[in-house]
Order: sequence, then C-alpha cells, then structure tokens
Amino acid sequence: MKPLEGVRVLEIASIGPGPLAANTFLELGAEVIRVNNPKAVDLLPTNADPSLENRINITVDLKSKDGIKLVKELIKGVDILLEGNRPGVMEKIGLGPEDIHRVNKKTVYIRLTGWGQEGEIANDAGHDINYLALSGVLSLLGKDGSPPTAPINLVADYGSGTMFAVISGLLGIYEVRNNNKESIVYDVAMFEGASFLASLMFGLNDVGLWNEKRGTNLLDGGAPFYRCYETKDNKYVAVGALENKFFKELVSKLNLPKDMVNEQMNLDKWSEFERVFSEIFIMKSRDEWSEVFKNTDSCVTPVLNLDEARKHPHAISRGSFLNNFPRSDNMLKEKNNKVTKKSIQSIFTELEISKDFIQQVEKNGTLLIN
Repeated sequence: MKPLEGVRVLEIASIGPGPLAANTFLELGAEVIRVNNPKAVDLLPTNADPSLENRINITVDLKSKDGIKLVKELIKGVDILLEGNRPGVMEKIGLGPEDIHRVNKKTVYIRLTGWGQEGEIANDAGHDINYLALSGVLSLLGKDGSPPTAPINLVADYGSGTMFAVISGLLGIYEVRNNNKESIVYDVAMFEGASFLASLMFGLNDVGLWNEKRGTNLLDGGAPFYRCYETKDNKYVAVGALENKFFKELVSKLNLPKDMVNEQMNLDKWSEFERVFSEIFIMKSRDEWSEVFKNTDSCVTPVLNLDEARKHPHAISRGSFLNNFPRSDNMLKEKNNKVTKKSIQSIFTELEISKDFIQQVEKNGTLLIN
C-alpha cells in the first residue's frame, strides 16, 4: 500500500510546479482530479509533459454558478486542494479557502504562487526567472562578465514550488489525521523557497566567504575540482572532488604530482590547476574518461543528454525511468503497486452528486468529462 492511498487531491489546472506536485501526490498513491479551464491555451503539447498523465481530467467552467457548485460538491470528498492562481482569484469566483472550508473543514488548501498571497508585488505576474531574480539566487548563476543564466525553470518552479507544495500537502494530511486540525491553508511562495534553497550561500556571504564575482567561488565553477571540462569528442565530464580524499584520488587517476593534493584549497593555484585539468581531459573522449573513473571515489561523471540519461546502466538497474519518463516513487518499497484509477462518474456516485445535476451541467457546457 502506498502512503497516500485513500487521499484525494483536487488540482485546479495550472502550469509548471502545480502539475508536478499533483503528479508526485499521485505517484505516492493519491487519487488526483484535475479541473481544466475550457478557455485555457496550452503552452506545450499535452503529450510533452509527463506530469499531466494518469489523473482524472474534467473541464469545468469556473465562471458559471453551476461550475462552482460542482466543484463544491466534489470538495466534500477532497483531502487536498491545490491551486496556483494570483491572490484573490479563487475568492472572487467563490472557491477561496473560507468558501472551501465551509463545505469541508478537513480539506488542506495549498496556494502555490510566485510571490505569495501578501506583499508589495503579490499580484504581479512572473515566472521562474523573475522569482529567482528577486530571491537573490539568479545573481549567483552564470559566468562573470555575462548576464546571469537562468537554470531552465528547475529552481524556483520545481525545486521550490513543487517541493514545498508537496511538503505542505503531506504535513497538512498529517495534521488533519493525527492532530484533528481543520481549515488548514498553506501559502507557498516560490521566490521564498528559492531563497531558502540558497541558505548556505546567504550564510557564506554574511561571513565574507562568498565572492559576488560569479565563477570564482567553491561551488559555482570557480574551483578547478568542481566544474565541467571538455573532452576530445566535444562532450563534457563533471568533476566534483570537493573533499581532499576525493581530490587525492582524482590527482592519482590523472597521474599528476602528489604535491597538488596539499594545495587543493590554495586559491592562488586554482588557475594553474584548471589549465592542467583542461589539457588532460581534452586528451580522451568522454566515454573513455568514464571508464577511467568508473567505480572510483574521484567524483567524475559523464555529462549526459536526456536520451543518454535514460539509457545509463545505473538508471536501468534502478528502474529510474518508467515508460521513458523519470519516476518519483523510487524511494518506496511498494513502487510497483498500481493504484486503481477511478472514473469521475464513480466519484460522482460516491459523493451522491445528483445524476440530474451532472446531466444538466454536461448539457449546458459547464462540464466536459475528458
């Protein structure tokens, strides 16, 4: 049995971190109903995002009274509501936290936004790059002398938004079931989560151990033993030999002088070390270096593209990908147990929602069962 079996999640359709959070709940055993907007314009092909798979999909006009009534009927059997609209939108249509908790006080209400529900710019539009910019994190990324580089949308959207939304859901379910809490609302702000992920950098900065000049620090590519190097075939290897014992093995595997080991943290030597490593790594192909460092403690790995990552022997041995997509339930002993997917009709019946009402909202276009 998966840990969230018996938990039902209502996902008000959004993009990015919301769907991935809902998908994580799903892979942990929850049942997910996604309420789609009939007028939404998809930014990506629907088959391009694996986080949108396997849930129950319905399309509901949330600007109609019947649409709001239908969602409230569903809320009677919902444990977690997940939404990502700007502050005030859900209240305006009659589905804010107070509206939901009048129907079901046990529903955990998760609000996932970039700026949070309150604050000077809470209602401003934004995306991952904007949240990173205001969090301070974006200033750390990229090469000195060039504009900061956005790390796709992995940090604020997924590392922050998805992670803290999932934690909120798990914590909320625990509070409801173990402490009998009611009317729980979580305000997940992605820019705050991104700052939290950079706690170490804030700390290093405060004690004078972080240089604002990008590419000169221990963890941003400044250290010659923590960066990527080009190989003979125009590919790359990643070197992460931070600890001295790992650096010692790196030096040994590269047949370099042993006295380099004692100079690892001598910043005056870093430029020279980088030059030496660059000259050596360019002499072999990426896969040749992979064989040299295989099953060692040198902390050297090949930089794989997405297709190669799926085929790597370690990923295959762990079953890290399912149907070619990454899976999030690999930490579970019961990862192969499938949760039976219900039909939305069976949920309507379970919640005793009138058949006449369902027929009415289908007929007038308020509800579309996908």
